[in-house]
Amino acid sequence: MSKAKKKIFVALCIAIFSAMLGMGIVAPLLPVYAQHYGARGIAIGLVFASFSISRTLLLPLIGAVSDRKGRKIFITAGLFLLSLTSLGYVVSSNIPLLLLTRTVQGIGAAMVIPIALAYMGEITPEGEEGTYMGIFNLFFFGGLATGPILGGIVKDTFGINSSFYIMGLISFIGFILAMIFLSKRERQGQQTLTRKGYRHFFKPRQLKGIFTYRLCFSIGIGVTWAFLPIFGDNVLHLSSSRIGLLISLNILVATLLQTPFGRLADRFPKGWFVSLGGFMAACSLSLIPFTRNFAQIFLVNLFLGVSGGIAMPALSALIVEEGKKIGEMGSMMSLFVLFHSIGMILGPLLAGVSVQTIGLTATFLLGGVIGLVGVAGFDLSLLKKDA
Repeated sequence: MSKAKKKIFVALCIAIFSAMLGMGIVAPLLPVYAQHYGARGIAIGLVFASFSISRTLLLPLIGAVSDRKGRKIFITAGLFLLSLTSLGYVVSSNIPLLLLTRTVQGIGAAMVIPIALAYMGEITPEGEEGTYMGIFNLFFFGGLATGPILGGIVKDTFGINSSFYIMGLISFIGFILAMIFLSKRERQGQQTLTRKGYRHFFKPRQLKGIFTYRLCFSIGIGVTWAFLPIFGDNVLHLSSSRIGLLISLNILVATLLQTPFGRLADRFPKGWFVSLGGFMAACSLSLIPFTRNFAQIFLVNLFLGVSGGIAMPALSALIVEEGKKIGEMGSMMSLFVLFHSIGMILGPLLAGVSVQTIGLTATFLLGGVIGLVGVAGFDLSLLKKDA
């Protein structure tokens, strides 16, 4: 990697870390915060899912435009918008305002996450996709891992509004750093979305498997993030700090494993790691409702973190490889994040309906089954490809 690309690489890592740290801070607080204003079951799921709904609606447009106009403007504008949402959380005094704030936060995330991934995919050296995406994911998941426990500690010590102010400050710092250090990119080649359209991204069988896996894996994440805090608060009677620690734990473990498993993914078949990680995640999710104390749920979340550490570097490397083959990296990464967003919509909403109809235990089991469906779909796509 050239010196110029290394500078871009570092700037992207810093930008994504600050964005994910800010969003991670609010994660363990939001379900309980919504419950405080009268939300129950489906309403909690809707508050959590509204972030992904707005992100999903904008992703195709943002990915296509960034392929033609460049990346920096979207990343910086998105980080600035994320910093403003902290004030929205502070002034939100009812569910409609909370939904609005969460929706705006989703718009900001749509401008940062897929575009940073696309930028990274373009500068990644051939044959080293797993290594560099593993390092990038280290900062991505590192922000998510640090955010929940930081938000829980700040909330328990200084109050929930202080957590929101910290979220806004961190995102604003990321905005300033991106403005200073992130270089402008030239327009992205000659292949444009207006000439090809999104349909051609669904022709390769392996991409169908990747998107199916990403969707099902994200449904499980949505279930966990939306209702693990409720389970910890209502069933295990844990403090906000401990709930934040639980959410941080699996992300932190996944973060620490990104680089070593990224390097392994460059040496061995990537599909092995994706399948193994997905199977472990499904089993972990199914075990959550059977825990009866902090120590037990701590171990289950540890196992869940290992699954993400194994699967995500290889999955990210596979999507980068496909993006380089097809072109239009911004559109490719927007689709990749789009399926994640759809999963994060469906997960909380399905879980909300499940909680109100058949109970919390069945909700986590349902998430585990859906995860296994994703693994099966991915494995079948590999078999068809090899055939």
